[in-house]
Amino acid sequence: MFKSAKGIPPELLALCQKQQPEIFLVLGSGYGEIAEKFNDRHSWNFSLFPEITTSTIPGHKGCLSYARHKKVSLLISEGRIHHYEGHPRKTITTTTRIAHSLGCRVGLFTNAAGGISPEFNPGSIMLIKNHIDTVSNSWNNDKNNPGFKAESPSPYDSQLLKSLEIIAKSKNLCFGSGTYMMVSGPSYESNSEIKSFAKWKADAVGMSTAWEVDEGFQLGMKCAGISGITNKAAGLSKTPPSHAEVLENAKKLTASFEKLLFSYLENL
Repeated sequence: MFKSAKGIPPELLALCQKQQPEIFLVLGSGYGEIAEKFNDRHSWNFSLFPEITTSTIPGHKGCLSYARHKKVSLLISEGRIHHYEGHPRKTITTTTRIAHSLGCRVGLFTNAAGGISPEFNPGSIMLIKNHIDTVSNSWNNDKNNPGFKAESPSPYDSQLLKSLEIIAKSKNLCFGSGTYMMVSGPSYESNSEIKSFAKWKADAVGMSTAWEVDEGFQLGMKCAGISGITNKAAGLSKTPPSHAEVLENAKKLTASFEKLLFSYLENL
């Protein structure tokens, strides 16, 4: 069952041996309250695991939790660490590898994102069909830059995406599907950068998720990404984006996320 148990808290190992977790759920900025809705929740700070460190960003509790919802058991990452905090890719993707080693074969990765496409306004949900990674390959606004393309093949499972679309529609949620773009942060993008992203067919932009999903995909996990649109990207709103706005609107989106996530778990 476990590919590597080195450094895993023995209490967590004991729980996983009793009932193997099926789902790995990552809760992005502002969605931490969702974790409190699960039963039999046991949590361990990131710092207790090898190759991870404590999160320094508001809205990210920074712990791994084992929990249950009815008959389904999960491993929940309450918050995440980011590249802009000074961490390399290997560190950022450690939680995904731990989840896989403990038995999780499905990954649900949530985040807060800025809407680029006119289809996605604050308060809506974007189910990720693919992503563009601008962090692994540096770029600039030089006119000769050909830009970036989405991953091929997409690391997001098409059947999982379809299932989430059916649930979102049945719950009358404001949603759509689109391409997520990962940027390095921590500063928000300039107006000219957003114009470039739109030309590259990015529908929303954020500072996480892509590396975690790529890691899960390479490990053989079925992955889904869910972006809560918490603000309009730079230059598309009368006011510039801020982390305070992100957290405020993420809190408002929590109810929609709960309907989507718990309905998915109940239909397994």
